[in-house]
Amino acid sequence: MNAREWSLRHAELLRAERGALAELLLSLAEFDELAMYRELGFASLFDYLHRELGLSRGSAHYRQVATRLVARFPEVVEPLGDGRLCLTTVIVLARVLTEANRFEVLPRFFHLSRQEAEQVAVEIRPVEVVPRRTVVTEATVRSPAVPPEPRANMKEDSRSIVERAPTRTLVEPLTPRETRMHVTVTPEFVKLLARAKEGQSHVQPGATDEQVLTAALELLIAQQEKRRASVPPRVKREVMKRDEGKCTWPLADGGTCGSTVRLEVDHVVPRGRGGPSTTDNCRILCKAHNLEAARRVYGDEVMDLFAPRDPVAGEPCAAYFVRGAVGVAVSARLAIRPSRITTATVARRPAHCRTLSPGPACGRPATPGRPPKVAPAQAHANVMGAIPRIEAAAKADSRSRVAERA
Repeated sequence: MNAREWSLRHAELLRAERGALAELLLSLAEFDELAMYRELGFASLFDYLHRELGLSRGSAHYRQVATRLVARFPEVVEPLGDGRLCLTTVIVLARVLTEANRFEVLPRFFHLSRQEAEQVAVEIRPVEVVPRRTVVTEATVRSPAVPPEPRANMKEDSRSIVERAPTRTLVEPLTPRETRMHVTVTPEFVKLLARAKEGQSHVQPGATDEQVLTAALELLIAQQEKRRASVPPRVKREVMKRDEGKCTWPLADGGTCGSTVRLEVDHVVPRGRGGPSTTDNCRILCKAHNLEAARRVYGDEVMDLFAPRDPVAGEPCAAYFVRGAVGVAVSARLAIRPSRITTATVARRPAHCRTLSPGPACGRPATPGRPPKVAPAQAHANVMGAIPRIEAAAKADSRSRVAERA
């Protein structure tokens, strides 16, 4: 099957899943109204869902809340069946939906994430008591008594050790204008914040943590905006405003990616192909789609030298040369970060470098416009073997120039 056939199949399965969920909730609503779970010896619907049907406590709670909401407001069934509502948003909706506001509030929760639904809920019913005190709690990380054995296929490289996943910052909306954040930080961060508050006290006496962090973030953003780029700041501002700060990569269904993170300015006609840095020739793409655009222009063989699809820590980089007969070797010990290679990166290289033709140390005939197919280990050996010859040639060239001056 091609990609479109796979997508149609997935859409069909998703419709079946949503329809089954709606039917399940309607059946559970009738089952709960008649208290049929009591005939099976269970004290509550939750007990029945957890013990009889084998759902986890969280899943049983979600379905119990959704079941009773459906029983009270049957109009919730249709949005659940077509995907406009999901179980996580139904939990939030159940807290604020009433007989008086049912027709006004229900559409506001369509197609929202749990976090977005929480924000809408506090607009409807704000928290009565808003906590304002900063609470710092020392957390202890529990480690297993016996460390797990490494997997057989794990690379024997110290950099391949899997580190503990970073904790997620929890954002808890309280009122339409106030939000509480729960973030895990290091002791060093707490000390830095204390020092920043002391330093800020001369300019802003009695500054809160929020005010100090806001001032620091404003300085950071101002510093980021001053970074030198291949696109003039005026053009970048116009393109960002035109594209509304979202990735404009087209999707197969006619929409766009719409991502708002890791955004970059991409040239529609790459600079390496003569494309200008103008508003019409620039667009906003996320990093993943900027790399995809580079692959479509320069090909996977070229881009795999810079941004392999499955990078391995410590993998040697392929060697190439950029100058004359002597050339300049790129050491295989340098780690090239895949996220830094885009169409603009390749375009910034000199014209004779963009071909990525092999130099004299590769031992293969040069093929204009195509990179050498050299294994990583062989590429490393080529570079390390070429360095002495390059240094010797450079010394000989230096001696000849000194002799000419004499």
